[in-house]
Order: sequence, then structure tokens, then C-alpha cells
Amino acid sequence: MPMSREVRVVVDRLLVERPLIGQAYLFPAPKDPSKPVSKDVAAAWLIKAEELAGVEKQQGSLWHAYRRGWATARKHLPDVDVAAAGGWSDLSSLKTCYQQADEATMYAVVSQPAQLREHYAL
Repeated sequence: MPMSREVRVVVDRLLVERPLIGQAYLFPAPKDPSKPVSKDVAAAWLIKAEELAGVEKQQGSLWHAYRRGWATARKHLPDVDVAAAGGWSDLSSLKTCYQQADEATMYAVVSQPAQLREHYAL
């Protein structure tokens, strides 16, 4: 799976700091590193990170708001690639649940029509 340069830098640092990665969980359970972190603990970490960052909690969402933002920011790229990189197994959930209309893209739609080879009267 490809990753951005910024993520690669962090992963490389973690590999140096935690040489067991590959043989151990990237996010181990705090009290038992032989097990993965639980969904509840990861959720608590996200809520605390949002508090520390001064980010407002998204209504009715935990991780999905961030996945929606990620998918929406990539609407200009081919759907099949966005789905594969984001871990969606089908395009329908990507298109109906995660990619959202946004002001900038809607403005581009109405203000940047394609130049057609032939002009058709409307």
C-alpha cells in the first residue's frame, strides 16, 4: 500500500523506536502488548487527541468524519484508486457515504465548464 512522505517518515521513526514492528502490533494494547489495542481504547485516544488539538468533536461520528474528509479531499482522483487506497471494497459506499459535496467543488462545477469541440445552443 502506498503512503505519503509524511507518513513514511513517521513509520520509519517508529520502526527504529520499536524494532519489533512486523512481529508485534503497531498499536498494541496498553496493558498487554501481545494483543492489539481495543476499539474502545483507540476511540478514547481519538477523543483525547481532538481535545488536545482544540478540534471540535464531529456530531454522530468518531472515525467516519475523518474518513469522509479524506475521501472528499480526493474526489478529483479516480474513484477506484481512492477506494483502494482508503480500504473500501466497493465504490458504492465510497460514493454514497464518504465523498461529500463541498462549496469549492460545486463552485468549480458551475464556473468551469469543459470547452466542447462544437458549440451546442442550450
